[in-house]
Amino acid sequence: MITYEVELAVPETVDADLAGESRTIEVDEDEYVLAAARAADVWLPADCQQGWCTTCAAELLEGEVDHSAAKRYYDVDRRADLVLLCVAKPRSDLRVLTHQQEAMLDHRAANSLPPGRSKR
Repeated sequence: MITYEVELAVPETVDADLAGESRTIEVDEDEYVLAAARAADVWLPADCQQGWCTTCAAELLEGEVDHSAAKRYYDVDRRADLVLLCVAKPRSDLRVLTHQQEAMLDHRAANSLPPGRSKR
């Protein structure tokens, strides 16, 4: 089994224990990034954990992911480098900017796509 290094960069602007920090975790190729983060005691936002609601959205800064298990993920999301960590499996080492639900919702609105469940 292949294991990848995933750097989780948390924006300074979020209300979270890790605000402004980065953590690097190891994620197996058949494991979701969110599940691996939680197993490593890095608590990131999530709700449905099916790739539907966008709560776990992140910006992909480097690397490749597999989203084949997502309930609602679009090619335009991929082209915008937005990922859903709850259903993202690494296909390389990754760097992601976490806590990007607002960016995902704005992106989806700009592209006339369903937002997923939102707390807006």
